[in-house]
Amino acid sequence: MKTDKVFVSFKFAIAIFFFLLPISSSFTQDVIDLDMLSAREEFKWGVKAYHRGLFNESARAFEKALAYKPENTEMQEWLGLAWFRSGFTDASIHLWESIQAAGEADSLLMNRLEILQQQTGVLAGVPEAGRYLPAMELEGVQEDFTLFRRPASIYPDDNGGFYLVSYGTNEVLGFNSNGALTNRINGGLEGFNHPFDIELAGNDRFYVTEFNGDRISSMTVDGRDIIKFGESGRRDGQLLGPQYISSDEKNFIYVTDSGNRRVVKFDEAGNFILSFGRKNYNFSGLENPTGIVSFDGRVYIADADRGDISIFDYSGNYIASMASEGLYAPEGISRLGERTLLIADSGRVMSFDADTGVLRLVSDIDGKGRRITKAAIDSNGNLLTVDFDLSRVTVLTELANMYSGLFLQIDRVDSSNYPEVIVDLRIMDRTGKPFVGLASNNFVVTENGYPVPDAELDYRGNTDEHIEAAVLLDCRAEMEGYHPDIIKAVNSLMNSAAGLAGLRLTTAGVNPVTDALLAEGSRQFIAAASNPAIFSEDSRFDLGLRHAASELMNWRGRRSIIYITNGQNGDLAFEQYHPVELAAYLKNNGISFYCVNVSNDNPVSEELNYICEETGGGELYLYQPEGLSMLYRNIIEKPDGTYTLTFNSINTQLTADDFISLEVEAFLYNRSGRESTGYFQPGKF
Repeated sequence: MKTDKVFVSFKFAIAIFFFLLPISSSFTQDVIDLDMLSAREEFKWGVKAYHRGLFNESARAFEKALAYKPENTEMQEWLGLAWFRSGFTDASIHLWESIQAAGEADSLLMNRLEILQQQTGVLAGVPEAGRYLPAMELEGVQEDFTLFRRPASIYPDDNGGFYLVSYGTNEVLGFNSNGALTNRINGGLEGFNHPFDIELAGNDRFYVTEFNGDRISSMTVDGRDIIKFGESGRRDGQLLGPQYISSDEKNFIYVTDSGNRRVVKFDEAGNFILSFGRKNYNFSGLENPTGIVSFDGRVYIADADRGDISIFDYSGNYIASMASEGLYAPEGISRLGERTLLIADSGRVMSFDADTGVLRLVSDIDGKGRRITKAAIDSNGNLLTVDFDLSRVTVLTELANMYSGLFLQIDRVDSSNYPEVIVDLRIMDRTGKPFVGLASNNFVVTENGYPVPDAELDYRGNTDEHIEAAVLLDCRAEMEGYHPDIIKAVNSLMNSAAGLAGLRLTTAGVNPVTDALLAEGSRQFIAAASNPAIFSEDSRFDLGLRHAASELMNWRGRRSIIYITNGQNGDLAFEQYHPVELAAYLKNNGISFYCVNVSNDNPVSEELNYICEETGGGELYLYQPEGLSMLYRNIIEKPDGTYTLTFNSINTQLTADDFISLEVEAFLYNRSGRESTGYFQPGKF
């Protein structure tokens, strides 16, 4: 009986144990869920702050989230992104490297890490640059259609496309970066008579040689306002079979007059200036002048019969002949770099160092070339070639880029009007150079792994000529003596901004503030700069720069900080942030930095010069002959790889607490890149 009682008690204990076990397990699970719940809540605020450009607040939220779940690699990766956008590139790289070392990095993170390591010099081993391989071919003559015939020349535009001179169909054709026809220029009422070459001069006018017409046509870039000059003959200003054309810094035009074996120089209006290249006491004379390019006071002329490059000055004085060994029958010439030429030579393309005379093979078009008459580098670094005999355009990609692709950075996701979602992103090559000219069909967007239909490309920064800029004033006490110069600089920037730039004025005092917006009136703007109380012994350049940048953070397109200074640094200039961190903060957010030096005595400091160079900005002197009037134009002329995509979310069934992963892929020819991010639906913030 006693045994039965013990057995019953044992069974009762077992029953109680199994009854309490799920409660205990549930309690333990609740503790874990509470940690995750708190972590996810901080993570949500971190993501929202990130997309609003509040990167310090974002980083703090991710750090709080990781205090609850320190092993969560998704939160670690986002913390690295917040640090990166805050300018702490090294810290973000180290954090991502730790994720990689733990075997938790996905392919996108590994790709981003590799690119940043290469850009910062940590990683070597990029394939040898300088050789190009075919990526796309555009056939002019097809079975049932002729797009162009016997292309003689090609000229890249600023947006990834190009203009093609079709000798056989008497047209100049415009193409976009995808090789789609966008424009036809036929030469007006008279038309072109076998056009051969095209040049865009500094006056924003095209000049087209007409081989059979023995003349030059000048026109606007859309083919209007056509002016023709030149006539058949051998006298001054006359032409016989003009082929290639070039322009110099003052818009003088140089034409290879093949029938007369000379070069003819005109002014931009078509008035004859001089001719040169005939035989004289120190030069044996041009025999079959073809390609021509002019820069830095020199005119470089290819000669298909001599097989060399002859060099003259702008006045037509002979200087030297080079590259007589290694060229077959050189024709069109373009610039590859500051002092390097690109030469179309029979069925191949060569580079020529203008300083050393060294020739190097760039591409043999995979052995498919027959008569390459012109080669040029487009805005995205691709090599464009035209084959006159084969009626073919070939786009070639540098060998190094065949292995690298594109670098995408998603700057911001705006879901405030959900389900409409707006994505701002930047696209670069692996060196950080902006990649331009993409269209809607160059993008693929996915949400939570599913493709999003009908994503529209609503904005391309490279075609936007508007600038948002912050004018940052150096407010150190010693700058008080330069106050009249500061006011003059602000006035110049303000007067030049009409129709080009939106300005705000920021003073780099002990507590930097934005004092005025030009949109609120020029009188208030100049009054803020004229305030004598802006100067301080405790002026802080580093805080002023970061404040100015934060004011620009959520603007699209071209953004710049213009710093008015005497070029020197105060004792507190980098009290909290190092120049490397400041440069990275601007660079990682696509903001350029310019210094306007109001002093005639001081060069710009090494630290300021470093920030200018790293961000793609520059230095200007207030009292230079052209003043500050060209600053905005210089900013606009630089390539801008920002894009904005808009779409309707396919995840409308989710709640405001559900994280929606987002991935964007961009591609062109054989180059592509991907980046991932994520967002939450709008809610209380």
